[in-house]
Amino acid sequence: MISVLEQKQNLRKIFKEKRSQLTTQEVLAKSAQVNQNFIDHLLDEIYAKNSDKIFSIYLSSYNEVATNVIADHFHQNKIKFSYPKIIQKDRHLDFIAAKKNQAFAPNIFFPKLQEPCAGKLVFPNYIIMPLLAFDLNLSRLGMGGGFFDRTIEFLKKQNSQIITIALAYDVQRADNMLPIDNSDQKLDFIVTETNIFSAS
Repeated sequence: MISVLEQKQNLRKIFKEKRSQLTTQEVLAKSAQVNQNFIDHLLDEIYAKNSDKIFSIYLSSYNEVATNVIADHFHQNKIKFSYPKIIQKDRHLDFIAAKKNQAFAPNIFFPKLQEPCAGKLVFPNYIIMPLLAFDLNLSRLGMGGGFFDRTIEFLKKQNSQIITIALAYDVQRADNMLPIDNSDQKLDFIVTETNIFSAS
């Protein structure tokens, strides 16, 4: 019988291929739709104006949904946010508070990933993350490093009210339920171009 790990590896190949087939123009257009869907239909539901709560958004790579529209909206509306930073493998992510004219550099382990060079360490209340595939149970298939799963588990021990949101293209939805193991963290919301899926 095929193991969960092997099932995940097979699915990663399939969904990496799907994502890699998107053109630059498609990534830009679809990302803008996903970002706007989040801003128009989810942000006000989960976030109160003038709140001290902090978001985390990622810098996209490998044709992931880009987050620039959300970042611009956060800056314009003085919404506090941060960027994740990989300090070492097999550890949770750190988060650096975002600021105007932020300097970014390649990660030392994964040079295709851009991260903030330095800044104030914060603990976000909302984690916005990418994915390779998702299902209607709000399970997420990532790239396999386990960084977000470890981080969500770590942050929930600091703050049980943490909210997790993934940005995805409609084509990343799996037809069947994804294979999961004990370390996998379910999401609260998944936002695509046309839908918002929630745990409720």
